[in-house]
Amino acid sequence: MSESVKILKEALLTEKATMLSANLNQYVFSVYPSASKTNIKNAIEQNFGVSVTSVNTLIQKPKAKRDRMRRGKKGYTSLAKKAIVTLKAGDSIDLA
Repeated sequence: MSESVKILKEALLTEKATMLSANLNQYVFSVYPSASKTNIKNAIEQNFGVSVTSVNTLIQKPKAKRDRMRRGKKGYTSLAKKAIVTLKAGDSIDLA
């Protein structure tokens, strides 16, 4: 996994992610499940030209939900992996 295209999916711009970026200089990205912390760090540094101090990852497991299109049969949400990236003081990423 050397290409950053295969690592980063998108930047998450939720209310919590905006608070993290404003207060703690942390940014939240949706990444592919097979991406490691070092791959994520290298991809962020290459794409945005900033220095990363730490990367925290979490896996959001699929949830069982009722599917209305299939007459109430059980379906599942997709698996998601998120990365919370802390940048060096003074660095920032313009996501807008």
